[in-house]
Amino acid sequence: MLFALSFVKPASAASSTMYTWTPSKLYKTASGAAYSRNVNSGTAVTVYSKSGKRYKVKAGGKTGYIYADNLTRSKVKKEDYFGSKIYKQAAGGPYVASVPAGKMMYIKMEATKNGMYLAHVIGTGYSGYVDKTHFIKPVVKYTWMPSKLYTSATGNSYNKTIKDGQKVSVFNGSHGRYQVKAGNSSGYIYANNLTGLLAKKTVYASSKLYTSASHTKYTAVIRPNQQVYVKESTQNMSHICVVGTTQSGWIYTSHFTKPAPAAGGKTTGTATGSTSGSASGTIGSVTATSGTTTAGNTGSGFTSGTTTAGSTGSDSASGTTTTGNTGSGSASGTTTTGNTGSGSASGTTATGNTGSGSASGTTTTGNTGSGSTSGTTTAGSTGSATASATTTKGLDVSHYQTLTQDSFNLMKSQGYNFIILKATEGSGYTDSKFYTYYKYARNAGLSVHAYHMIGNSTTTSAQHIAEAKRFYQVLAQAKAKTGYAFTGYAFEDIEPTGTNSITTTWWANAAPACAGYFLNEMQTLGQAKVGIYAGYFNWKSYLEGHTDSWPSNTKIWLARYNITLGTNADVWQYTETGTIDGITGHFDLDISYDPDF
Repeated sequence: MLFALSFVKPASAASSTMYTWTPSKLYKTASGAAYSRNVNSGTAVTVYSKSGKRYKVKAGGKTGYIYADNLTRSKVKKEDYFGSKIYKQAAGGPYVASVPAGKMMYIKMEATKNGMYLAHVIGTGYSGYVDKTHFIKPVVKYTWMPSKLYTSATGNSYNKTIKDGQKVSVFNGSHGRYQVKAGNSSGYIYANNLTGLLAKKTVYASSKLYTSASHTKYTAVIRPNQQVYVKESTQNMSHICVVGTTQSGWIYTSHFTKPAPAAGGKTTGTATGSTSGSASGTIGSVTATSGTTTAGNTGSGFTSGTTTAGSTGSDSASGTTTTGNTGSGSASGTTTTGNTGSGSASGTTATGNTGSGSASGTTTTGNTGSGSTSGTTTAGSTGSATASATTTKGLDVSHYQTLTQDSFNLMKSQGYNFIILKATEGSGYTDSKFYTYYKYARNAGLSVHAYHMIGNSTTTSAQHIAEAKRFYQVLAQAKAKTGYAFTGYAFEDIEPTGTNSITTTWWANAAPACAGYFLNEMQTLGQAKVGIYAGYFNWKSYLEGHTDSWPSNTKIWLARYNITLGTNADVWQYTETGTIDGITGHFDLDISYDPDF
């Protein structure tokens, strides 16, 4: 008779393989304190059975008992990318050690509590709870603006401020903040303050700093040649922060495009007219002229007067056209040597004018750009301007421009008569280049004036008077600092910046009175020549007609770009992107209608 045999697993047969996630003692019995050896973390053991709180196991050829809590079914080894405190409890509180980033740990996967892993730091005696997000490889981001490093995801306390343009490692986010490491510091930074790609650009045009991409409200104006970090771009607008400041907002993306050099307006060609006779010279040809074309004229036009040999292109004039004119234009008077560009004049146009313009009076050497003048326009203006009286040209600068003595000499040689230098801002800042540039400008023979940038939007007098005193003190030290006493006009620059918190409400309710506090204090201190600088819109909307509290001799300096001024002013800042031959960069250029300049 045959019997069926069945296999019965003996009680000592292995049930599974598990791993030690922390160093463990191999006890001799299921309950005793004696042990035969230590078993390292990460060791595979063969598990037979459980007795109380210990498993009977075989580890490295030896059999014994290991606490069940010391074993895990999966061998998981992870790198701590953040650097962590090893807490005694999953709820935080007391901790047993701090370990730097890069430490390797064995994880007991079954013990995830409150977002923490139960872990052992390999090669140490440290075991405990670690934030599970610290084992996720971080994403690299950058601060595009200065950012507070908060101590928690929700609180207001912070341990430092991280500068703009800094690389940080991002681990996780909650409540609108990311947990980050910046160098050796860790904490939380607002997610909106971080960007994946850091783009550093130069702003080439004066830019209003809008509060949103819809560009309806702005808080400050960025001058040309500022460098900014760009976070994002949309709707032809870019979200930026001015490098090294807390000024942030939206500007037009087109302002990052470097302007092309101004065109010279030279033309070579053939001119034809309906008269009898012809003349030829070394450059170009003239056909069918009623008179004589003079040598060296370049451009196009029609001449009914005297045309002499050597003209290039064609010109139209009812008077006499003389040597060296370049470009195209018509004149009913006399056009003299060296004019470049195009324009019309009913009076006399003198040497070296560049660009286009019309004048019923006299236009003098070196004017660049286009404009119409019924009086006298002085040399070298760039852009477009309309004048009804005698004008002189100038510019305003600060430490943003890098200039030498030669720079100021070039300004003077190109017909600039006056310059307005930034001296102070608020109640404590002095422009780092004021005294240096003041001396250079006076050395060059320029008429020199100064301006103060308003630093507050309070409505009471005290702060405005304090700023006036600071401005006066800096001007009063000019003699000792440079050898030249300050003899020019002192302007208060009223415009919103990233720090003075000027709002529409302030403009509407307080601007005229606050300007009066400042200007009157300056005169009380002894600065007789005072003035105000403002944008055309703010002048027309809030200041004009409300100047009763100001000194009666206050000069008005207004900014309005790419358009005629259209209002009375003593000085007109008509461009922020002007250029001067031989000097790198862009400049605010001005025209004065006042003989004091």
